[in-house]
Amino acid sequence: MALKLYESQRLYEGMFLFDSNLATKDWPSLEQHVQEILLKNAAELVYSERWPDRKLCYDIAGAKKGTYYLTYFKAPPHAVQALQRDVELSERILRLLVLQDEELEAECQKRVSREISGSPEEIEERRERLRREAEGLPPLPEAPRPVAVAEAVTPELAIPESIPEVK
Repeated sequence: MALKLYESQRLYEGMFLFDSNLATKDWPSLEQHVQEILLKNAAELVYSERWPDRKLCYDIAGAKKGTYYLTYFKAPPHAVQALQRDVELSERILRLLVLQDEELEAECQKRVSREISGSPEEIEERRERLRREAEGLPPLPEAPRPVAVAEAVTPELAIPESIPEVK
């Protein structure tokens, strides 16, 4: 019986974290950097999506805000450890989380076909809005908008249009 010289590729979900200042200044080079690391480790990028900047719970390498980059990639199982090592050596990537699960294929396909997109919070907010509409419930209140100064002043406190002269 002959040994296989290659391992089958598995689908992985990777969440890369970047300093938001660096992401704002030079996003295309960060995407290219991730693609180079994936290619170096025999991984094929299937899908990627940039998520909005977020405040981090604690500083990571001096960064207070981070930009998340969701990726789905196919790679042989042994490549994940090398990928994580390369990310640790990278000065541009703050963190990496890699997951592998049988259900990732369906999740990836939904994102590729644009059935779902965005961060988990955005997805949950859309689901809740659709659920409330289906059940005939009133929509959730929107976040309070800033009040203009003219709106904030009550009529009795408003400055009169004409001010009488004082002699």
